[in-house]
Amino acid sequence: MVKGQGMNMINIDPRTKIVVIVCLSTLAVFLNTPGLLLLLFAFTLVVLSLLRVNFLGITAKFKKLIPLLLAMLFIQSAFAPGGEVLLSLGGVPVLTAHGINSALCILFRMLTFFASAMIIMTSNSKDYILALVQLKIPYEIAFMVMVAFRFLPVFVEEVKDTLVAIQLRGVDLQKIAWRNKLKFYSHFFTPLLNSVMIKAQQLSITMEARAFRVYRRRTYLRVLRYSRLDYLVMAVFIISTLAVLMLDFIDVLQVAKNSR
Repeated sequence: MVKGQGMNMINIDPRTKIVVIVCLSTLAVFLNTPGLLLLLFAFTLVVLSLLRVNFLGITAKFKKLIPLLLAMLFIQSAFAPGGEVLLSLGGVPVLTAHGINSALCILFRMLTFFASAMIIMTSNSKDYILALVQLKIPYEIAFMVMVAFRFLPVFVEEVKDTLVAIQLRGVDLQKIAWRNKLKFYSHFFTPLLNSVMIKAQQLSITMEARAFRVYRRRTYLRVLRYSRLDYLVMAVFIISTLAVLMLDFIDVLQVAKNSR
């Protein structure tokens, strides 16, 4: 927490937020049942509300995952059959209970990753650089991570601008034949990569002009300090994560023992 700020959830130390993101992402990786992953996603949304993140407007974009979910249902059923067959064509299982279970796991896992990543939006990028440095991570690595996060929205805007420019030339993206897709993407990515390279070159010149890496040790005007709330939040998340992982591991061992 930055000294002088009030003790509320949105102003917790950036290092604490990093711990929260790591804990939520770890649970999303290791949990393998739709019910538990749904609870984890719901809990992540509660955390976002405590951090005052307007996730309702952002989650509207998750509608684009519906076609992907439907595709995963059939892919999982075809290549990883199991459970009750709900739909079959010519004796070949197209939709199974195992496929639905796997698809829901992937969906809730992806939603949890996206939601936990929104926690990054609650602090300034400079605060995260300072947090990573105070965690004894080399400044060069911390700076590269934050540059990636900072340029991601810029890259998205460049993609949108390029698509608009192509559409203004009378190109209907929905009617492009598959044999012409490769040619289209070559015209699409060429100006995009040129723009990214120009921005990278400008950033490099700016860094050199400011004597980047001249001194091995950097000094900072601001110093991040943990508050009691930070210690409490980190303790709760770390202990809860370890407890859930331990219970899940015990459950897996029990299932393996009963299957023998």
